[in-house]
Amino acid sequence: MIARDFSFAAGGRVVLGSLLGVALFAGCATDSGGGGDVPMPAEVIGFAPGEDYKLTNYDGIKAYFEALAASTDRMVLEQIGESSRGEPLYLAAISSPSNLRRLERIKEITRTLAYARDPDEGYGSVLAEEEARALAREGVAVVWIDGGLHATEVAHGQLMPEMARHFVTDESPETRRVRENAVVLLMPNMNPDGLNIVADWYMSNVGGEFEMARVPELYHHYIGHDNNRDWYMLTQVETQAVTRQLYHNWFPQIVYNQHQSSPFPGRIWMPPFENPVNPHLDPLVVSSLNQMGHSMRRRFDEEGKPGVNSGIVFDLWWNGSMRGGPDYHNMLGFLTETAGAGYATPRCYDEDEIPDTFGARAGHLPAKTPSTNYNNPWLGGCWHLRDAMDYMMTAAKAVADMGAKLKEEYLFNHYLMGRRQIERGNAAEGGPFAYVLDPRASHDPSAVVEFMGLMSQSGIEFLRASEPFFVSGPEGGLNFPAGSYVIPPQAFRPYVVDLMEPKEYPDRRQYPGGPPEPPYDMTGYELRFQMGLEAVNVDEPFDMPPGEWGEVSSDIGEVRGEGAAGFALLGNSNWIYRAMRTGPWSRITRDLSTPTGAIPAGSYWYPHLPSEDARMLAAANGLSLAGAADPPPPDAIAQGGPPRVAIYRSWQAPMPEGWTRWVLDQYGFEWENVWDADVQSGDLSRFDVILLPSQASGGIANGNLPETMPEEYTGGLGEPGAAALRAFVEAGGWLVAFDQAVDYAIETFGLPFRNRARGLSSQEFFIPGSVIRLDVDPSHPLGYGMDEEAMALFSRSQVLERTGGAAGDGGAAGNIGRISTPVCYAASDFLVSGWTLGGEEVLAGYPAAAQVGVGEGQVVLFAFRPHFRGQPRNTFKLLFNALAASSTEELPESPGLNCR
Repeated sequence: MIARDFSFAAGGRVVLGSLLGVALFAGCATDSGGGGDVPMPAEVIGFAPGEDYKLTNYDGIKAYFEALAASTDRMVLEQIGESSRGEPLYLAAISSPSNLRRLERIKEITRTLAYARDPDEGYGSVLAEEEARALAREGVAVVWIDGGLHATEVAHGQLMPEMARHFVTDESPETRRVRENAVVLLMPNMNPDGLNIVADWYMSNVGGEFEMARVPELYHHYIGHDNNRDWYMLTQVETQAVTRQLYHNWFPQIVYNQHQSSPFPGRIWMPPFENPVNPHLDPLVVSSLNQMGHSMRRRFDEEGKPGVNSGIVFDLWWNGSMRGGPDYHNMLGFLTETAGAGYATPRCYDEDEIPDTFGARAGHLPAKTPSTNYNNPWLGGCWHLRDAMDYMMTAAKAVADMGAKLKEEYLFNHYLMGRRQIERGNAAEGGPFAYVLDPRASHDPSAVVEFMGLMSQSGIEFLRASEPFFVSGPEGGLNFPAGSYVIPPQAFRPYVVDLMEPKEYPDRRQYPGGPPEPPYDMTGYELRFQMGLEAVNVDEPFDMPPGEWGEVSSDIGEVRGEGAAGFALLGNSNWIYRAMRTGPWSRITRDLSTPTGAIPAGSYWYPHLPSEDARMLAAANGLSLAGAADPPPPDAIAQGGPPRVAIYRSWQAPMPEGWTRWVLDQYGFEWENVWDADVQSGDLSRFDVILLPSQASGGIANGNLPETMPEEYTGGLGEPGAAALRAFVEAGGWLVAFDQAVDYAIETFGLPFRNRARGLSSQEFFIPGSVIRLDVDPSHPLGYGMDEEAMALFSRSQVLERTGGAAGDGGAAGNIGRISTPVCYAASDFLVSGWTLGGEEVLAGYPAAAQVGVGEGQVVLFAFRPHFRGQPRNTFKLLFNALAASSTEELPESPGLNCR
């Protein structure tokens, strides 16, 4: 066992730890990987993966990789972390024994070329071209291939043992050249928990009527399919472990991420990508991806494998996928999508099932005749798990072969792109020379710390100034305090600029005047806006101030005044809830003036707190406190305590439910899941608040249809569940509905609102994923601690509109009480980044959130998700305030804002 010490920034804090690496390495003196004692997968797993109606779970996969590593000197197996549920995350490095003996030198070369500078020279140096070429000759290509990220896409996860054995044992000239000129990094499974869930579910149902039934739980502990939406926010332990390998350890030139399923009837999708191309990407990334795709296609044509398609569906705009993030680090990150995500059950297709055209939008590619992006159509037949695995193996061989043949080109080009990005930064092309972030200049300083932690994990170079410094510029220049962060020009500049600068997604239509072509995912997503960062763009070059490179500090707490009567814990930071996990609290309900400054509504009051304890609280948690000579007036204080939270969990397993659990876990809220039967029982009095994560109204009400799943997983809340929710709220409980779930809440409680987005076609209203400006009332209990202007991530979300009615009107659950709208979509200039169609007419100025009294309780509607994918830290407090308000007595009533 080899212990590897490392440090990385996570959740805004610098975390130091020890990661136990597993080095299963047999013999270094001779090359012993060619045959004999190397086990076949079936010998360890019990059957050959790829057989119809059989899936192995992670026990079989990890056992095979351990056995393979112990049998050969051509592979090193290392544990790089643990999954959310404690499974080891393995990474195998396969190469020649001589290369494996010099891995540290190979890593030194790839790191030096990736950063385009000599690590001994420090920041500001640029590696000379002749030195880069010499390193490219000395080094070998590093080719990353992973499996299992999306667990319901079973083929790549089942293939990885076979792929590993091939690269270890095959003696063809091609594979020998791969081992001599490359290190092939194979990650057996990116999501082992999901593999266990899916394989165990399928094998328990195979041969029965529910053999093809979908898994009734998320196939990642928290986020299911969204584990491929986490690659700049890095919320999950699996993402963090892989990110460290990509941007701190190996710096691969090629990152190949396997997926299913190809757009039907295609058998495998591969580059070139669909348009548009993000303007921040280096053009050499795009041309190299095109080259890789054409090389892969040629191999399929040589082997007579039809159905290769390109240029549709998957674009090069968004930064958040596993294959997308590496592109912004000048690596060649790409995916393939292979047909057949139907577990291990084969399926046959008749010729009449083949459409005339196919693609994300019908009409992009002819399906029955050759074209440049589909030159060898697949015209039907039977498709087995084995077929999908064979296609994936062909693709992997082609990728590794390209890496080995062109290893000098890939290594040198990594340097070339990095050097070019440094030069672009020095010239302030496509973005500023540098970004400067003073944590205390942002409304929530903790968001800056968290952002810099993300930059650290992603391999971004930055400095934390140890002294105040001045930057000359227009209007006399700017002064920055010690503790400010400077992100200067660097090789990975595209990654930084893409997460900081607003983008205008092109208006693309299926045909002139027709429906929009939807993007692959987000069109605007910048963390600068989602996290509420105050960053200063500095265009003119300046000398870096004294400071520590790569240091992230949570030392942002401060105490104002002495506090003879006590201290107010200001509510502007998300981190306050990490410091308030137990015990009762007192909350200040209106703005107060003190000799040392204002105390805003929403602050928490700590009477008689000693000054020393206040300073310890601030320092330990990065919080701000204000002392007061006199206590707040009794009518400006409300009493409360930790809320008793229930999260509704449907057997349809929507991902927003898992994201809700994750966010509450990160900030110290205790919660309990309630399923349909729990709600229907009517015994909900042990909760203060019930959360309805985003899910379509019909899904909440009806769930999985009968006979599509085992009976215990069918049905939704139904009328008994709706009646129980109405009784819970009428008796004083709170119900909070997010995004799609607002329709269910409006219908169930007869609320005087409608969803303006419901039923509109994409030609009438379409915002598939953009950053939208919000107006917020910070004096409203839901807006406590918020800035008056915030940013929401609007992803096919909803828009509220009052439909008449007032306090005292009858609703489905009884009397409707006070109605308030504390958050509105901005009436003008609402689009911050991305793309909108119909937003002026449908969204601008209308309510984004509403609170409605129902009986003794409250229903809160969030038309968007304030905690979308764990990203928009500037709107997390809207969720947290709703939770806190549910357990706080005598909060003031406020009409909120005057939305349209």
